[in-house]
Amino acid sequence: MSEKKLSDYETYIRTEELLALQKTPDQMANPDELLFQSIHQTMEIWLKVALFEVERVSGMIDRDELDSADHYLRRVAMIYRHITASLAIMETMPPADYHVIRLSMLGSGSGQESPGFNATLERLPQIWPNVTALLERRKATIDAVYREPKKAWDLWMFLQALIEVDEAFQSWRYHHFHLVRRVIGDEVKSLKGVPAASLAATVIEKVFPPLWKAVNDLTRAVSPQYG
Repeated sequence: MSEKKLSDYETYIRTEELLALQKTPDQMANPDELLFQSIHQTMEIWLKVALFEVERVSGMIDRDELDSADHYLRRVAMIYRHITASLAIMETMPPADYHVIRLSMLGSGSGQESPGFNATLERLPQIWPNVTALLERRKATIDAVYREPKKAWDLWMFLQALIEVDEAFQSWRYHHFHLVRRVIGDEVKSLKGVPAASLAATVIEKVFPPLWKAVNDLTRAVSPQYG
């Protein structure tokens, strides 16, 4: 039998390798295992793209290329919103079907081991020294930019792109927690022995706390009664 000739698209995208990464029907513990694997595999790919963009943005900040940094930061935020939306598809999986996969296939595996997620947790906050160096070069402060954004519009838009990334990342963690509550429950332990409810404390962790503090400071300055 002659070997199948791949199209240029198949060769470039490497579709044969990519589509061989999921289990075949006879290998699945449950039909929903294809959904489970596919969601998580694509999530890791998207996180790889986001981390790549974060690296690019770091250099743009150092070169004062704020329009470009703004653009690619918003791309990162869009990626986080995209993977957040994919969690809704996971919610269509009946808990009973998930537990078949969990008990027979996952071993002690857990989303806490996601290399993309853990790399994101580590890398995203590392942008902040680039930001503080930028502000020092511009002789600007976050509070001043927030008080009078039109005086430094490029800085304002850049800081808003950062907070958009932060918000989108927090939203992903929030929706993941609710996925866990819906499919596993929040009164039981994960496969790593961690109570699922402990995820609740992480959903409001800020990536760039000074930006959120500036919002509070501005409100207090304008309306002291909010103290």
